[in-house]
Amino acid sequence: MNETDRCPRCGGAFHCGVDDAQPCACTSVKLDAATLAALRDRYATCLCVRCLAELAAKEKAGPV
Repeated sequence: MNETDRCPRCGGAFHCGVDDAQPCACTSVKLDAATLAALRDRYATCLCVRCLAELAAKEKAGPV
């Protein structure tokens, strides 16, 4: 990943920190195994922290 990455979910620009010396911000977002599996099936690249946090909040809110 590089400085000009685009989130495949929202299209926003972000920096993926997977190769940085410090842990990427996405490591602070906790998603359940089913959500992670669905994301891996749907997207070939990383999502931005904002999208990941939104998905985590939806998980926490429970079924609609």
